[in-house]
Amino acid sequence: MNNKKRWWVPILNRTLNFVFTSFCPICEGKVFKDGYSYVCQECLDTLAWVRGTSCKLCGIPMSGMDFSGLSCASCREENLLFDRGKCLFVMEDQAKSLIHDIKYHGARMILRDMTSWLDRSPGFREYLEGTVLIPVPLHRRRLGKRGFNQSEWIAHSFRKAVGPSVEVMDILKRKKNTPTQTELDRSERKVNVKNAFALKRRNRLRKEDRIMLIDDVFTTGATLNACAQVLRDHGFKRINIATLGHG
Repeated sequence: MNNKKRWWVPILNRTLNFVFTSFCPICEGKVFKDGYSYVCQECLDTLAWVRGTSCKLCGIPMSGMDFSGLSCASCREENLLFDRGKCLFVMEDQAKSLIHDIKYHGARMILRDMTSWLDRSPGFREYLEGTVLIPVPLHRRRLGKRGFNQSEWIAHSFRKAVGPSVEVMDILKRKKNTPTQTELDRSERKVNVKNAFALKRRNRLRKEDRIMLIDDVFTTGATLNACAQVLRDHGFKRINIATLGHG
């Protein structure tokens, strides 16, 4: 059922905001302005949503004919071990504020709008259907310090928005407490995450499953590629990626 048909949703949302005072991560105005969307619809309109032709591996928008074989110059230079990739939006200033609130302020409420987000990027919902969503893991020390894994939150928000054809499996572990990738260049990022991940011994993943690695942002693809490497080494063949942003 569409949230707009539920008369009690605006009341609940505004009550939650009264108890846990929050602000739109883009304009810093009131959240749930329309009663339903955490982030202002006008603010969401300013994001660079990915529509039409995009790189088949990282999802960045590209000019040219819309077909599945197009890849950007950056991806052509890399030995990427996943088959396809998509992102919802490009990381311009507004999107950076959005991701920052989720990742560093723990604003999980933002992800409640995922259903409408998927509507803004045609084909993204269908891309996720029938897959096993595997979030990129945090090291236990960073997880203990932060208290949450934003990639896991994103995976569950995708599952809720898409429906029962997808499931989330937390089957990767980060065995090295690597420094943040934020200040590293492309080559340093690769070295930083090399052999940083492993497959958990107990998992329900099947070799025939369509795997979808989930992260918040695609920058160079080094982290996602390191995760894909682990899965390839264990014989998994069908590996794609999905992120919120690209930048």
